[in-house]
Amino acid sequence: MRRSRGWRLGGRPGKPGRLFKLPGFCSLIQSVSVWGCVVILAPGILSCAPRNKEFPVRPARPIAKALPVVLSDSELNRSYLSAVADLQRLNAEMKAANGVRNFEMVRAKALEGLLRARSARQIAEKIRDGALRGERIAAIDMTIGDLERLVTITSQQ
Repeated sequence: MRRSRGWRLGGRPGKPGRLFKLPGFCSLIQSVSVWGCVVILAPGILSCAPRNKEFPVRPARPIAKALPVVLSDSELNRSYLSAVADLQRLNAEMKAANGVRNFEMVRAKALEGLLRARSARQIAEKIRDGALRGERIAAIDMTIGDLERLVTITSQQ
């Protein structure tokens, strides 16, 4: 049984880098082929280079950032009072629904009022005047507590 020792070219062990047997002027052919590749590939590679430009990529324009809008205390107070007016309107609707014993409507209005009261509390927390902020938060916390009890009561009915 004959053992193989790698690639064999023409029955003789070949050099590891060569697959084809070339005649004696092989070095001349190799140098011509290398220079031929350089001559062919160089224009293609150089055509990718930017021409007459300092930077190959255009710099991105800066993105303008909007400054955060900070509302004044009077604007915050106005939006808080608007939310309280909505809560009073919902309270009147809940009283009317309670008068006809429509507890599902009362519960739905109480849940809506609870969401609006929590948003009013978030508005009140942003007021910079400490005394006014404390007064508004205390009032809305009482309203939130009442609405939570009302939701609990009406869900049991």
